[in-house]
Amino acid sequence: MKDGMKILVGYDGSEYAKKALSEAIDIARKFKGSVTILHVYWDPAGVQKFEGVEVRDQPSFQILKEAEERLKAAKVKYELRSEWSNHPPNVILSMAKDEGFDCIALGSRGLGGAKAWLLGSVSSKVVAEAECTVIVTK
Repeated sequence: MKDGMKILVGYDGSEYAKKALSEAIDIARKFKGSVTILHVYWDPAGVQKFEGVEVRDQPSFQILKEAEERLKAAKVKYELRSEWSNHPPNVILSMAKDEGFDCIALGSRGLGGAKAWLLGSVSSKVVAEAECTVIVTK
């Protein structure tokens, strides 16, 4: 791995996602990298702005606020992103590829209801199709 590592964290505020963020922060510190939080929301109704990032509702504001507080406390370079999609794994995979991320970190299960056998549907698709390293926390 190289200095300046770019880490993309698929983040929904779940306990698994918080663990993924912790791993990303540790890696960013070790390799002088940066962390990009990607929050994918499903409902386009009521889109608002938080620190220049579009989010849909109060829970989304809270999710980004908590992540930002952890990143600021960790003193790592970071960016907050929020995208609308009903296919979160596609957004994660596209962003990772298009923007040259070195690593994706995400929780094994998120806040969604659908669950695959061992991994959540989002994490299993990302693991199967990502072109970079993927860290899955549980």
